[in-house]
Amino acid sequence: MVERNTMRYFLAIDAHLGALTAPLPEPFEKRLRTCYNSTEQYARQLHEVERAAYIEMKRNEYCRQQAAR
Repeated sequence: MVERNTMRYFLAIDAHLGALTAPLPEPFEKRLRTCYNSTEQYARQLHEVERAAYIEMKRNEYCRQQAAR
């Protein structure tokens, strides 16, 4: 379990850094796509939800965070 979480964090950081050069408002969407695609490279270990559910969950989470500011 620790290895899975470590790998997820690594892939999320990598996606974040890769999206820094994207024009606004694209970085968030690019991070979502990159992170999901990266985890799917290790689907046997990391796959938990389908793409549409993942994207929707992350968009909702982002909206809640923005509303809390």
